[in-house]
Amino acid sequence: MTTSATRLRHRPGRWARRDPADRDLRLYWGGQTATAFGSVFTVIAVPLVAVDTLGATPAETGLLAAAASLPLPLFGLFVSAWADRLRTRRRVLIACDLGIAAALAATLLAIAAGVLSVWTLAATVFLIATAGVMVETVYMVHLKSIVPPDHLVTARARLNRGEYTGATLGRALAGPAAALATAVPFAVDLLARLTSATTLLLLRSPETPAPTSPAPQTSAPSDPRNRRLLRELGAGFRLLTTQPFLRGLVPFLAGQQVVAGMTLALAAPFLLNVLGVPPTWYGLLFVLLGVSGVAGTVLSELLAGRLTPERLTLLGLLGAAVATVALPLAGGPLHAAAAVAALGLGMPHLFAAMSNIGLVTFVTLRVPDEILGRVSVSVQLLTAAGTTTGALLGGLLGTTLGVRPALWTASALSVLTLPLLTPVLRLTRTPPTTP
Repeated sequence: MTTSATRLRHRPGRWARRDPADRDLRLYWGGQTATAFGSVFTVIAVPLVAVDTLGATPAETGLLAAAASLPLPLFGLFVSAWADRLRTRRRVLIACDLGIAAALAATLLAIAAGVLSVWTLAATVFLIATAGVMVETVYMVHLKSIVPPDHLVTARARLNRGEYTGATLGRALAGPAAALATAVPFAVDLLARLTSATTLLLLRSPETPAPTSPAPQTSAPSDPRNRRLLRELGAGFRLLTTQPFLRGLVPFLAGQQVVAGMTLALAAPFLLNVLGVPPTWYGLLFVLLGVSGVAGTVLSELLAGRLTPERLTLLGLLGAAVATVALPLAGGPLHAAAAVAALGLGMPHLFAAMSNIGLVTFVTLRVPDEILGRVSVSVQLLTAAGTTTGALLGGLLGTTLGVRPALWTASALSVLTLPLLTPVLRLTRTPPTTP
């Protein structure tokens, strides 16, 4: 009789359970799911504690949102140039997990000492985001050491599904955990980071060494070191100007990140102060966000064989841009307002999950490994600048105009950026070429 493990080994598009690559992918999946579960506790707890416990204003919640996106513009290019030359990226991922755990431990000490403030929370968020810059830079290259190239889309969707599932469960529990004690969400995230570091230590797949880039050719016999550094840092941006799909996509992404930053800064004041949502409900409203993300990854897997990565990316971006209009519509009786707000928070993430899988797959397949980190960070750098700008702008408009008018401004901006996709729409009408 054929065993289930043998049957699984011969199914197309699957890995055998006895295959070490599948074992490592399951370990990696477990670590990433734990990280997604724990990190949501901090993401939910920071604005909730700031508004409900520390009495933060919209401008201060905008500062917290900006602190989360600022490390990428500050350090992204330098980190990516360094990451592209790393021989072993796994050790860096472990170090990042341990560094985030240390930042969370320092926050717990501040809570225990009674010195927690908005500035303390901003410092914690900034340190976590700084480590996240490195994680995002080496994530996909490290994944290619675990998964065969022809399974990257499936593996990415599988990881995304686990991350969204963990995040959904975390959002359901984060609000009650914060209401139980301010320290609980940060302690949960601390344990999750230690779990992730442990799973990385247990991986067996050997890492693919980073390819050695040829020395840059110059017209002068000796090139100043600072010029060589600038050329290396700018390699990602140069590719963005020569790759038609990315060149057409970046302006729209930057505009949408301004909208995302505004929404991120205004969500907590809108839910807690405008709609009057109880703190124990706060995390529950974000559950649909995680469910929508899981649905987006499932749809991406179903569409992976029918749509190119470019078209999958475009479909997700269009849907996410239009879905932003739902959040400022929330109002009326508390239960109805909370339901509409949950829908407004969740629906953009269904489409965002699709665009994320499509774009990451496109970049991974079309960009050489030796500059993959710099290209990824170059895209993230441009969009992070939009997020930081949007967060500060959202906090300012929320303070001067009011939270709901500021959200309507963000929705209007989201719709007005749609014409920026016109060049990309033209590209997707042509038959795809082999990478």
